[in-house]
Amino acid sequence: MGFLEGLLQRKGLITERQDALLAELRTVLEQLLVAFERFGADVDPADQRTVQDTLDHLEELFLIVIAGEFNSGKSSFVNALLGEQVLPEGVTPTTDAITLLSHGDEVASELRSSGLRVTTFPADVLRQLTIVDTPGTNAVIRHHEQLTREFIPRADLVLFATSADRPFTESERGFLELIKEWGKKITIILNKVDILNEQEREQVVTFIREHARTLLGVTPDIFPVSARLATRARQSEGAERERLWEASLFGAVEHYVVDTLDEETRVRLKLLSPLGVARRLSGKYMGVTQARLETLREDLTTMDNVDQQLEMFKADLNNDVKYYLGEIDEILQKFHNRGDAFFEEHIRLGRLRDLMKGEQFRALFEKEVVGDLNEQIDDKVQALIDWLVEKNLRLQQSIDEYIKRRASQHSERLIGAVGGSFDYNRRALLDSLGRTASDVVASYDKQRESAALAEEVRASLAATAITHVGAVGLGATIVTLAHAVWLDFTGILAATAIAIGGFALLPAKKRQAKRTLRTRVDELREQLRQGIEGQIEREVERSIGQIRERNAPFTRFVRAQRGQLSELQQRFADLDTSLGRLQKEIEG
Repeated sequence: MGFLEGLLQRKGLITERQDALLAELRTVLEQLLVAFERFGADVDPADQRTVQDTLDHLEELFLIVIAGEFNSGKSSFVNALLGEQVLPEGVTPTTDAITLLSHGDEVASELRSSGLRVTTFPADVLRQLTIVDTPGTNAVIRHHEQLTREFIPRADLVLFATSADRPFTESERGFLELIKEWGKKITIILNKVDILNEQEREQVVTFIREHARTLLGVTPDIFPVSARLATRARQSEGAERERLWEASLFGAVEHYVVDTLDEETRVRLKLLSPLGVARRLSGKYMGVTQARLETLREDLTTMDNVDQQLEMFKADLNNDVKYYLGEIDEILQKFHNRGDAFFEEHIRLGRLRDLMKGEQFRALFEKEVVGDLNEQIDDKVQALIDWLVEKNLRLQQSIDEYIKRRASQHSERLIGAVGGSFDYNRRALLDSLGRTASDVVASYDKQRESAALAEEVRASLAATAITHVGAVGLGATIVTLAHAVWLDFTGILAATAIAIGGFALLPAKKRQAKRTLRTRVDELREQLRQGIEGQIEREVERSIGQIRERNAPFTRFVRAQRGQLSELQQRFADLDTSLGRLQKEIEG
């Protein structure tokens, strides 16, 4: 059982409801630590320590932190409150460490290695609470300020001292904003009011009240005092003591600390204090989580857009390939039409003498039917290949530029108050992806790619019914096909001529030649279509596959982080709900 819990139970001041609230608060703080563990390496170690310290000190005595700039009279205020000069005073920074004042039967002081000075003093007020005196927020030795900032989260009440000769300075505003972020109750001590007349004092109090209300969102309690006169009063006797004590105005703040902050109020503030710590840190990491999720949503949109570009690339290729194949079809159709016309003109009895002149007739066939078919087909196929290579290069360049734009849009929204492993890993993957894409574009040799693809198309067609597609072009293969049709026909013609009455069959043979040519051309057209479409499809899938393979590490990172952060977002949302409910119960 903790000291505070035992003390309050002995005095009958902790109710079952307060006990239950304390247990719930402990559970929520433990859940926050679990959430930090899930958040990973980017959690600020100072934030983890703050939550752990809050848990460790949850059941200690009520803690009042005295804060303010140096020479604002913090130490003199504490001395006046205790009735003895326990702390050194001076016009230069005299508090060289955070000083924790607690009750002890004897006066003792020990400076620990952490920079914390622990002082005991036999004052009755210290039986019920602990006072922390801090170095000035604008102290020359900056680690004092750091220690103060680390100690503020443990405070149950902050007494903020400001001096009547320079009230509410800019640095004081900044420090008050920090205290406000931790959800601490703030009471303002306006010290050294003995240098002001009554009218001036009221003006300064009004000035502080208005600016504090604007800054804090609430109107804090403000106590104008003269710690110097209060100390002199405690050292005096009789009427002089009464006069000085009344002039010091210290009675009001003493009543506030000793009497108004009764045990029930202290318990409430004691519970609200760690609640404020939890809400601040939970809100901080909820904000980081949401910012990262938004960045990841944009990253996923980027990768989805890349996928859309790839699908559009694929669809465009399919449509454009049909255009090129249509042009090849048109060339083959014209070849077929010329062949039909040639057979119609030359395969008849009136041209029998010419038909029997094989080599001359063959040359005529090549001239009138075949013509420059070789070059036409090769030109169209090469144009198709060059177009595909250029299209692929433009795709690579487009993806490269798109990824680089995303990498340059470095998320300024990401909160920099936590570690950067998420940001570092994300940026490293994006940079790597961008470099790889740039290398692909820089090393892309269109001539080499075109030659390689042409060879693949020839190899693909060689695997079909089209033979003789080796080192020769497609056009030469088709010319060979035309010659084969011609040889088929001349063979039939010779056999028919030998047969008795065979020439009567000449019209039928002409029809057969036409059918053979049509069949061969149709087969060729289909084989070309299948071969070219198949090879183009394989080339497209290869290019798309390479891009997706490059993108895969970044995409996996984004999806994995999104899953983890979505789970964290729910954790912090649940924590926020629990903290809000607890606050209502405590304040109610």
